[in-house]
Amino acid sequence: MAEPTTPQDRPVREAGLPEHLRNLAASLVGYFQARLQLAGLESREASAHYLKMLLWLAAGVAAIAFGYIFFCGAIVFILARVLGVSWVWIMLGLGFVHFGAAAVCALVLRKKFPQPVFQTTLNEFKKDQEWLTTPSKPN
Repeated sequence: MAEPTTPQDRPVREAGLPEHLRNLAASLVGYFQARLQLAGLESREASAHYLKMLLWLAAGVAAIAFGYIFFCGAIVFILARVLGVSWVWIMLGLGFVHFGAAAVCALVLRKKFPQPVFQTTLNEFKKDQEWLTTPSKPN
């Protein structure tokens, strides 16, 4: 069976500590270089995948927005026809309804905003900090 050799074709038994350390460093560099290349390939694939997902999401949001606009326009003209009122007044009323809905959303958001989040986690951190700052009693 062939005996392992160093990069300079010397038997491993004859190599000293510096040679072993150089070989170890070269192996580690090769290992991390391969891992970084793999991570680079995967990140390019992942970024392309997420870019496609983002584009589909943007297209969906745009379709919903246009659908909503056309739906509101149709409602305005249907109400104008049924009620016999000018469509301008119905459009104005629909605008006020939307501003009212936006105001309600803003008020709900304002009410929910100061609500604390991660309260249990923060309490645990406070307990840990208290435990670390409290002097321990000797046994």
